[in-house]
Amino acid sequence: MYNTRMSNADPKTSKENTLTTPELKKILLDHKDWLKTAGRDGKPANLKDCHLKGVVLLGADLSNADLEGAYLYGAYLKNANLENSNLQGANLRGANLRWANLKNADLKKANLTRADLMQAEIKNARLEGANLKMAEGLTSEQLAEAYTDSKTTL
Repeated sequence: MYNTRMSNADPKTSKENTLTTPELKKILLDHKDWLKTAGRDGKPANLKDCHLKGVVLLGADLSNADLEGAYLYGAYLKNANLENSNLQGANLRGANLRWANLKNADLKKANLTRADLMQAEIKNARLEGANLKMAEGLTSEQLAEAYTDSKTTL
């Protein structure tokens, strides 16, 4: 279910810290416990700057997670819950975000080029400075509910 070739390092750097499938599973389980117990148990997912190219997280609950600067090129996030998540500066180029919940997510300066946003919920999502060039399935109705600015590329 999860791609095993993941790294915490910025893909532009030569030094990589590998994030194994068991490590990712542990992060997701801890996050699930944290959500279920309102923060009493587990801990929030911190995937900041992680290299998660092509990761499959079908239906994953990553609400309130930190994915700032994450490299999610081609990630499969169909039906994922990313509500209130920090995805600032994340690379979601070509990611499958069909039916994903991105309500209140911070996607400022995120790369969503060629991302599939069909039926994605983006109400109150922060898309200032985001690159949505050639994004698929994105409607004017969806965009009307999100925050954009003059630097948002459509």
